[in-house]
Amino acid sequence: PKTNSGNNHNVSEKPEGCTTVFMGNLSYDIDEPSVRALFAECGTITQVRFAEDRETGEFRGFGHVEFAESEATDAAVALAGSDLGGREVRVDYAGGGGG
Repeated sequence: PKTNSGNNHNVSEKPEGCTTVFMGNLSYDIDEPSVRALFAECGTITQVRFAEDRETGEFRGFGHVEFAESEATDAAVALAGSDLGGREVRVDYAGGGGG
């Protein structure tokens, strides 16, 4: 198994041409500007999406960030464990082909 330069986060293999990362363990107080601020240096953010329950509209504690460049996801995943809204954010490549 290949290790990620010294961090112990389990990151899945990057799908070819991946431009979206998954972020988990989000605070329920999270907002888009906070997410954009954390990932701003990674590359051009094209979209931030927060997962909501289809029926209640309640936030489900995770979301996705979409970038213009595939390389930006590498930088974003490297930020796993960063403090975002008082919690250690989980970051991973989002699965290939939407979802």
